[in-house]
Amino acid sequence: MLSIVIPAYNEEKRIGRTLQTLTSFFKNHQIIVVFDGNDRTPEIVSRFPVDLYVSSSRLGKGGALREGIKRSKGDIIILLDADLPVQVESLFNVIKKLEQADLVITTRVFNTLPVSRGLLHRAFILTTKLFFPSLGQIRDFQAGLKVMKRDKVAQVMDDLIMNDWIFDVNLVYSFLRMGFKVVEVEIPWSHMEEGSKVSRKIAKVSLMMLLSLIKLRTFYSPFRGVLRSRIYLQMEKTIIQLLR
Repeated sequence: MLSIVIPAYNEEKRIGRTLQTLTSFFKNHQIIVVFDGNDRTPEIVSRFPVDLYVSSSRLGKGGALREGIKRSKGDIIILLDADLPVQVESLFNVIKKLEQADLVITTRVFNTLPVSRGLLHRAFILTTKLFFPSLGQIRDFQAGLKVMKRDKVAQVMDDLIMNDWIFDVNLVYSFLRMGFKVVEVEIPWSHMEEGSKVSRKIAKVSLMMLLSLIKLRTFYSPFRGVLRSRIYLQMEKTIIQLLR
């Protein structure tokens, strides 16, 4: 059985179409929607035969994905954006690639992308590789489609500490540190600007992602006990504020 985990923060305009497609093609599999917003998303999700978890507090993308992973039952876990930015055929092709790996991540080939988003995308990849040189061969960290084996992700759950968009880097790096095989697949990607959480607050998101990368790098540092100073704790508080 497959478990498809979808983080859904205020996705009332997009989640219905996504679930209509997924429930048609994955009838005998688990679909989990994790909601931590304040719109009509739960009402729309309740119309479909899926598992819905409603959080009373803001989880962030990473927190929602982690919650969904904990509630998953399948041997294969799929992390998927709420707007379903890929064709179902492409989704099946990515799932099949798991025969050769423990984690399959995707490199997005965009149909179109605003200039500001493109610049942020490239700057983030470069910055991440500066912080984590061992990730130098990875071409795309943030694509909202990843497929993994349940038994492997269970072994890295304690290392998955990021609640925001840096969760993806956290996940990939944790798999590689454990010696698990990570395969990257190029895939056509349909970017939907309407409803994008990043584009609406691109400056705020950029700052949050930089602070989060610093936090993650510190977490993996052998000196992290020393580095947990007042400045570092204040940085964590700032990230939480930006996440709201």
